[in-house]
Amino acid sequence: MTVTSLFPPGQPLPPNRKVKRRKGPPANIEAPEERILLDQELPDDGEIDATDRAVSRARVWEALRVTAGVLVTVGAALLCVWGLVRYTRTSPRFAVKTIQVQGNAHRSPEDIARTGGIVPEHNIFTTDLEAAQSRLLADPWVERVSLRRKLPATILIDVVEREVHALVAIGPDLYLATRQGEPFKKYEPGDPYDLPVVSGIRGEEVAEDRAAAVSLIRRALDLISDYEHTTPAKSHPVQEAHLEDDGGIVLIVGKDATALHLGRGPYRQSLDQASRVLAELQNRKGQASVVFLDNDAHPERVVVRMR
Repeated sequence: MTVTSLFPPGQPLPPNRKVKRRKGPPANIEAPEERILLDQELPDDGEIDATDRAVSRARVWEALRVTAGVLVTVGAALLCVWGLVRYTRTSPRFAVKTIQVQGNAHRSPEDIARTGGIVPEHNIFTTDLEAAQSRLLADPWVERVSLRRKLPATILIDVVEREVHALVAIGPDLYLATRQGEPFKKYEPGDPYDLPVVSGIRGEEVAEDRAAAVSLIRRALDLISDYEHTTPAKSHPVQEAHLEDDGGIVLIVGKDATALHLGRGPYRQSLDQASRVLAELQNRKGQASVVFLDNDAHPERVVVRMR
């Protein structure tokens, strides 16, 4: 029996897929050669120590050099500052030559400088302006004050003085009072005196409740201000405002000291009536001692007591 080959002669046969290929022997992987550092290749311990010591010494000397430079610089700066301070404190250029005072009316510039302890020819930098301000504020006339230096030799003083609006009788004594009703100074010769007087305040009232006493004085000053805007105020100026125990106010006006009993207020209607009464009395050339305008039950009624 003749077998005919399906593949041409001389051609290799295809691999049999059912036949497993044999695995070859595992490949050998050669490890890299380890390089061993021989003892003779290491630097000597003595050489390492010597190098470290040399580096440390160099660093120390560099630090000392930098520190010395800083100390020299700081010392030179401090010396310059000391010299500058000594110059400004001792040079005649900075001695006080001028003291300029603004805003004063009741105190002369010499009085203000003397009160503040500001001495001409004294060094401008060693003059204590804060202490001078405290001393000036202790003066009852001085409400506010500011001081400043103007180099090389001038001190400027700006003063705000209290304005007096009335004299206030507290017990047997007279005091100057501001528009807000604050008594700030006991009356002395030379102080303003051509002012309306507020009376009826007792000393114990001020001692027990000063704020309440100030409020009463301000209330009287408000009434005086309202009256001064009326027509008869020019011919019958206010002489006194008396605070009564029941809370009423009596205005004493004119040279003849006519007493206007205005009650506890409100005062607009009473002031209008007082203006008409005083104008009528002036037209008739009459003199009234008392005008009662304090009838709360019948405010339209006015009673006039003639002289």
